[in-house]
Amino acid sequence: MRVVGGKRPRRAGEFFAPAPLAALALMFVNDVWLKPAFHNAVTGKLSDIALCFFMPLFVSELLGILFAARPRVRLLVGAAVTTGLYTAQEIIPPFTRFALGLLREIGPRLGIHRHFQLTSDWTDLFCLLLIPVAVAYGSRKLAVEWMPPTVRPARQRASAST
Repeated sequence: MRVVGGKRPRRAGEFFAPAPLAALALMFVNDVWLKPAFHNAVTGKLSDIALCFFMPLFVSELLGILFAARPRVRLLVGAAVTTGLYTAQEIIPPFTRFALGLLREIGPRLGIHRHFQLTSDWTDLFCLLLIPVAVAYGSRKLAVEWMPPTVRPARQRASAST
């Protein structure tokens, strides 16, 4: 890892922040208490919404911690992984069965002792719209520049070089 100005650069920070941790807490509360108590359309969507927001940031954080990946790259990989896995579990029945089997194995180890089921419908895919929101949030947390210096307006290039 490169040391800049006597300090190590921060590798992570997008997941361990208020919004993604709140989304994770929402999913946990929803899956442990709300779904068993109410099991309706709202509780069905809450976990999807929370997952599509925090998972890209979680994957990005892992890539930063484990591989010191650059922020822009890891945010985009986190978005791609989340999009692929979420879409697959929603529309590909064999993958849905695989995901359920995995949840049945891991759930009890996390204190979730209930029957897992995934109810998919095409409206679940609207939750994918939260992935770009998560990337934008992560970009702000990590102060990611999305345009190369040669493309940025001259005023921004001048301030970046000072």
